[in-house]
Amino acid sequence: AERSRGPALGWLPVNAYEIQALKDMGIDLSRLGCVMLDVQVPDLTAVIPPEWRYSSANPARGWVNGLQTDGHVTLLYGLLSNANAIRPAVDEVLQGWEPGKTIEGDQITVFPSPWEDEPYSCIVSEGVLTRALRDAHARLSLLPHIDTHPTYRPHVTLAYVYRDRTEDAIYAIRRHYRARDVLVPITFDVVGLNYGRPE
Repeated sequence: AERSRGPALGWLPVNAYEIQALKDMGIDLSRLGCVMLDVQVPDLTAVIPPEWRYSSANPARGWVNGLQTDGHVTLLYGLLSNANAIRPAVDEVLQGWEPGKTIEGDQITVFPSPWEDEPYSCIVSEGVLTRALRDAHARLSLLPHIDTHPTYRPHVTLAYVYRDRTEDAIYAIRRHYRARDVLVPITFDVVGLNYGRPE
């Protein structure tokens, strides 16, 4: 009898939200736990006009909400428990970890909406993957979690915009920071740890 080899090598789902097996197990990816590092975000009110900003009408996606006023860098998303409920475990794995005073963003990139019914682009400042961020992610990964994003890409969300305004928003941000090439350095002051929404 021939054994099944599973999916071809190199196959990797891009969007965990499309994995039916997770849904069949009763796992709601939008309800997974998260540990973040809060940062101060720049005021882009004069840079991205109101008519470009996208906000979800779905209450379960309340974070998809135009310009971001409360910024953060996700240290790990996907904990099987709410981080507030397992705070002693989170604090144990992060014991002795220091984030530093600032997080540096170095380029503007886009995360497309994972939902067909939400025509937005998430404009982010990709963070420099420092030793401190890599270390926090690795420590938190010791706790039970689902890896919804196989590659850790620290970032700060700046805005959600209508998909057809993506290029306009990127250009406006680059012009605002007087960027000459793809690099758009932005310094974010660290505020402190955030254990996500309470249960």
